[in-house]
Amino acid sequence: MVRHFIAFRERYIVGSAAVASLMPAAVLAQSSVSQPTGIPDQFRDFPSTISAIFNLVIIGASIIFVFLFLLGGVQYLTSVGNEDTTKKARQLMIDAVIGLVIVVTSWAIGTYILGLLGLQGATGENIPTSIR
Repeated sequence: MVRHFIAFRERYIVGSAAVASLMPAAVLAQSSVSQPTGIPDQFRDFPSTISAIFNLVIIGASIIFVFLFLLGGVQYLTSVGNEDTTKKARQLMIDAVIGLVIVVTSWAIGTYILGLLGLQGATGENIPTSIR
């Protein structure tokens, strides 16, 4: 029996994890759940949560690629004629621009898909501009 368990331990671990992850969905302690106070408006229901997560991912990725572009620019300026460092810095800037183009394209496609699903994408009216 122990040899059988050792031979199939990965299957037992994956099966146990799957059962454990489904357990909370099978047990409901109350019939209705009241909405807690203090939650921002964009996280009150599932569609607005999906839109908010989409917005956060797009904004985060954009910030990362702009930072990488600036880092490549600083490396390019401080390379002092070293050809290898200049080449690496130039490649980092090119990769950052390609990444930013991919993020903008995915924003457009994601906003279109969220619009087809009846959800709001990353548009000006649902991006928070102030802290309440």
